Amino acid sequence: MKKQLLKFILFSLTVSAHAVPVAIAVVDFDSGNFCTVQEAAVMTDAFRNEMVRINKADIIDRTHTDALKAEIKFQMSDWVNPAKIKTAGHFLGVDYFIFGNFGIMGGIGYLQVQMTDVETGRIVHSVRMSLRTWHEFDQKVRSFAKEFADKIPMPDILVGSWNMSLERDGSLETYTIIFLTKTSCTVKVSGTVDGKEVIQESNGIYSFDDSFFKLSVNFRNPTIPSVRSIQWTSVLSFNDNKTAFNILVNTPANTQMRVTFMKE
Repeated sequence: MKKQLLKFILFSLTVSAHAVPVAIAVVDFDSGNFCTVQEAAVMTDAFRNEMVRINKADIIDRTHTDALKAEIKFQMSDWVNPAKIKTAGHFLGVDYFIFGNFGIMGGIGYLQVQMTDVETGRIVHSVRMSLRTWHEFDQKVRSFAKEFADKIPMPDILVGSWNMSLERDGSLETYTIIFLTKTSCTVKVSGTVDGKEVIQESNGIYSFDDSFFKLSVNFRNPTIPSVRSIQWTSVLSFNDNKTAFNILVNTPANTQMRVTFMKE
């Protein structure tokens, strides 16, 4: 490749902490008038185990939810109280609670399961399963848990500040993207022009749908002539611990090169 094409510096990445996934506590389902407390506990364990197997979130061990009930005397009626839910969530260090109720209505058994946001008390998702006997639960629990897990809100792992450096014509440029919300960001580019270090900054918009990334930024009166705007569209891939991501960016030669952004 010609020297004027972008040459990218490889970074050795030392990770001291993992990105924090969503943490969820599954509370023993209320047996209602459908089954015994012991049967409800068995079915809750089956559901909890399926959620662990699906591995979309950290599922808190049952002993911790039992400790919650003993420590702050949390009752089933408290699930409609946002203040109580927030207190309980902070006690366990979780983002969401999953709880459910068995019952019989019109001669048909059912299990209603809901997921509640700890901070807001808002019901994020609710699913109902129809049952004739509690043994039928074993046949449905895997697909039921998957349907529910598919609705778990994932954390916005992009929010924060990410850096990438590249060398252009012998001069080092550093790009910093600060993702503010799920659509807005600030982009800062620093480099050397005529022997002086200059910085330009502008607000931009982006989108990300778990794999496809798009970024649009225009710089008014740019101090770095080679970077008047950024229009990137690329598949985005993270490393295992979500501390770095790779995308393809446009080069002056109208080709694309892979770059790595690392989180501060």
